[in-house]
Amino acid sequence: MPESDWLCDASPAFQLMIATSWIAPYSFRDDQDDAVHRACEACPNWTEYLHLVDRHRTPAVSWAALKRAPRVHIPEQVKQELQKRSDVCRLQAMLHLQLLAGVLKGLNRSGIPVMPLKGPLLSLALYGDAGLRQSRDLDILVPQKEIPQTQECLEKMGWRLGPDYFSLSPRQWEATIQHEQHIDYVHPQQGCQLELHWRNLWYSPQGTEQHWARSRKSELSGSSYRAMSHRDLAMYLCSHGGGHRWFRAKWLGDLARMHCNGQVDWPELLAHARTVGQERPVLLSIQLLSDWYDLAFPNIAGTLPKMLPYPLACKAVRDLTAPSEPAERNALARFKECVRNSRYNRLLWPHRSWWENLAWLTYCQLDFRVLRLPDSLFWLYIPLRPFLWVWRCMRRRTPTLPLPPVSRSIRP
Repeated sequence: MPESDWLCDASPAFQLMIATSWIAPYSFRDDQDDAVHRACEACPNWTEYLHLVDRHRTPAVSWAALKRAPRVHIPEQVKQELQKRSDVCRLQAMLHLQLLAGVLKGLNRSGIPVMPLKGPLLSLALYGDAGLRQSRDLDILVPQKEIPQTQECLEKMGWRLGPDYFSLSPRQWEATIQHEQHIDYVHPQQGCQLELHWRNLWYSPQGTEQHWARSRKSELSGSSYRAMSHRDLAMYLCSHGGGHRWFRAKWLGDLARMHCNGQVDWPELLAHARTVGQERPVLLSIQLLSDWYDLAFPNIAGTLPKMLPYPLACKAVRDLTAPSEPAERNALARFKECVRNSRYNRLLWPHRSWWENLAWLTYCQLDFRVLRLPDSLFWLYIPLRPFLWVWRCMRRRTPTLPLPPVSRSIRP
């Protein structure tokens, strides 16, 4: 199984983490086992490997991949640590599945259509095992017009707004709906977070509506929900990973599993992606899957160097191979990173209109916390944004006081 220059340049521990960031189906198992064996023969630093498993959030899937690979010697202490992490991941997934079932049941009673995103249901769809993928929170998508009623349902079920939210004025709420894509909730008793989405950040409102139209009905514990079609799921995973600069290997592992399951018609997906301005996220995903997992894409992978800007792939690889989570930086470092990310986003979505880019520059919900302007002066947030950004950066250097209690809803 030939390796790309990027993979060859990575440490043996990173190569092993990539090799165990997914579970290959039976027809690809020998290839994965060979990759695991070669990485282990290179004498990886097992402490580094455990750190990378934590960083890329692959504990259960990595443990399962290592256990089934033959001819692999794993130090006993590493086995214990991996199994411990895997058990915690599985327990968390079962809790998330139970909470999701309760959310679906409550929304079904209110007649609200809902589409779960990623999480334990994606693990169940890919592997037939809800506990293999690690998820930090739950994500659900509802139609935008159903947001107020959905909030009421969530509050009745014990969910509360996250600590970063507060009562918004009508104009602030309107801007939030226009520019944001989700609100954060938390379950105080279980400590679980939930993101309530009403649109996909990378799609137009029309594209989100088409997702609903192409979705299929599914059930969990007797409660119904809408599941994305395979094409829409693959597009969503490509856009989600690309939008986050492929910082987690587990996202690539999801696409690798879909590809090897035969659930993605890549030429069809690319043709559709061109019509909705998502061609480069899909091409970048193919490039990374080809280079890091050595998966074959006949008639596509060979043309990628001509179709993808080289800096785009470099930025994704740099973030994927970053040894740790982003550290707290000073204001100048954050500004430089913002500029680099802005360039990456322009390369990833070159067809975005000037209005979309301008809206991103002139809006930040955090400004509403720094300065509470009345709706009649809402327009002042635009010229004041640079000054508010500097103020927030300065405030980060000093301890913040506890926030006052938030209202039960951010609806005006």
